[in-house]
Amino acid sequence: MIKVLTKFWESEFEDFVPEAHNFKHEYPDRWVRFHSLPKSKRYPESDEEYLEVFRRHNVVLQDLLAEQRQVLVVLPEYSESSSPTKLDSQLAGLFPASEFWCSFKSYDDDVYWHLHISEITFTGRELDHLFRLVADDDVRNIMMISPAKKMVFHPYDGGADVVLATTKQRDRLKDKYHHWLSDHPDGF
Repeated sequence: MIKVLTKFWESEFEDFVPEAHNFKHEYPDRWVRFHSLPKSKRYPESDEEYLEVFRRHNVVLQDLLAEQRQVLVVLPEYSESSSPTKLDSQLAGLFPASEFWCSFKSYDDDVYWHLHISEITFTGRELDHLFRLVADDDVRNIMMISPAKKMVFHPYDGGADVVLATTKQRDRLKDKYHHWLSDHPDGF
């Protein structure tokens, strides 16, 4: 699992450190953002709105994975030490079989990121609890990665960023889910 992810990362993203929120700047030709609520509303306030967040994330992720159901979930932890830390109890409870992948110092501040990964079989609703934590901004910089599909799915509070192998694949996805795109000229 670790070797497969590292090989994929190095072949697709070279020297780019896995700071999920920076994909939009580094890979704009392969990146697209989908908003998780109508009218670009950022935070859900009702059960119906949470269900819409889950639905949009699950629909796009299922489309991206197609028949390939294995996905790696990247779970970050942060500290002032370069030594890896243990996962937060919320994340460890959801992903008890996670393994440490890598650490790096953030470009944005003096904090080290320690990334752990867990492999799951995704059939459509397994990640709803994690998506709720993300929607509530309780956890950040989560990624779902499929090396087999050469894709990264990064949910955040307000939507999801997707990075694909080619501009053509990105454009197909944008066209299919155009009603979930931002009105912002840069796609934010």
